[in-house]
Amino acid sequence: MEGIYFYFMSFSKEQQYCSATHCKIVIPIHGYTGIVTDSGEKQIDGTQFCLLPTRFPYSLCSLDSNESLIIEIPEHYIREHLNNQVDGQSELIWDANSVWQSIKELLIHEVMHHNHDEAVLLLNYWFHKMMDEPASVSIRYIHKHYTEKIDVKSLAAMEHYTPSYYCDWFKRKMKMTPLEYIHYLRINRAKELLGDPKLSVLTISYQLGYEYNASFTKMFKKYERRSPSEYRATMQS
Repeated sequence: MEGIYFYFMSFSKEQQYCSATHCKIVIPIHGYTGIVTDSGEKQIDGTQFCLLPTRFPYSLCSLDSNESLIIEIPEHYIREHLNNQVDGQSELIWDANSVWQSIKELLIHEVMHHNHDEAVLLLNYWFHKMMDEPASVSIRYIHKHYTEKIDVKSLAAMEHYTPSYYCDWFKRKMKMTPLEYIHYLRINRAKELLGDPKLSVLTISYQLGYEYNASFTKMFKKYERRSPSEYRATMQS
């Protein structure tokens, strides 16, 4: 996705911002960040994150040592993925749950290693997690059952489409095929599980629905350009 920017930033004295085209997500990594608007000042730390809409004047500041991951996103992308939750009149602050904390760590890792495309995929995955209900029955089903065997014919029937039309519709919506999306969810979950040294690669592959460890390793390399063991070593370094 073009027009999405990721970077790290620290704040000291108040710095004013106001964009006509991009919303900004502020994700504190350590320390806190103050958000000053016409309604007053709010502080967020590593247990929260904030979305600042376009054409909305604000300042960011902090008196202590701090660092945040900043994501700048075109307004139309935010509205498309968050069901118009952004009203343009105020900031949105969310408390981070365990799912978000895992995604946050992966996002930081991908941005640090300049993997822009992977970071965008994680962002897309996160937005679907944030929504109370994904837009379609079949996507909700995939999110709940991606570790199981899923066939396109059944998914198409959920949307009352033919398999051929469903695949075209899905690719327009998700920017990948249904099978690619299922594997993406599996590999994304694998990256979270690889952070647990108690779990072997073989155990993770079985948990994610791969009948053979070799199949899991091959798919992981396709998405990450390294083996699960190599990825785990990178996380621990």
